[in-house]
Amino acid sequence: MSRLIESIRLQNGVLYNLSYHQKRVDEAITALTGNTTTINLDNYFKFTSLPLDGLFKCRVIYSVQAVERIEITPYQVRPVQSLKVIIDNDIVYNLKWEDRSTINKLFHKREHCDDVLIVKQNLVTDASYSNLAFFDGQKWITPATPLLKGVMRQTLLDQGILSEDTIHVRQLRLFKKVKLINALLAFEGPELSVSDIVL
Repeated sequence: MSRLIESIRLQNGVLYNLSYHQKRVDEAITALTGNTTTINLDNYFKFTSLPLDGLFKCRVIYSVQAVERIEITPYQVRPVQSLKVIIDNDIVYNLKWEDRSTINKLFHKREHCDDVLIVKQNLVTDASYSNLAFFDGQKWITPATPLLKGVMRQTLLDQGILSEDTIHVRQLRLFKKVKLINALLAFEGPELSVSDIVL
């Protein structure tokens, strides 16, 4: 069975939203095995030396039995100034697999754009490495049909910063802005005009 990953924001020695990451680990293992998890992320980090200054990506690679490896690397935001709409009506990525080959194939179709906006069955889902949030002039809305329900997406929904709704591809031009969100970017990721979305 392929391995899974969690990508956690580590900033100035603090691991952000660890309880949300733990919940996703629990849900993934239950979905795959029908059993409750024996993986406790806190226990693994007790034996991991964490840098105390700067922003890092903490990548936890695990199987259904145990954490296999923790990688900590400096993190820099990749600039994104355009998104190419790519349609894939069959894609499934509801668990955060280490194997991202399906998504990578779509990313390589982005042509001159910086990233892709994936559409499935006419509904907006995600970019290649992040969930999306759209601003309609009054509020931020995240698609109700993401490929993967991200940790930051859920955090922002719970905080009331985002609301959730189905977004049809033909509705894209009704919005003013789109923002990329994930655990590393938080709500400070690249923000584009919807005119920078290439249909």
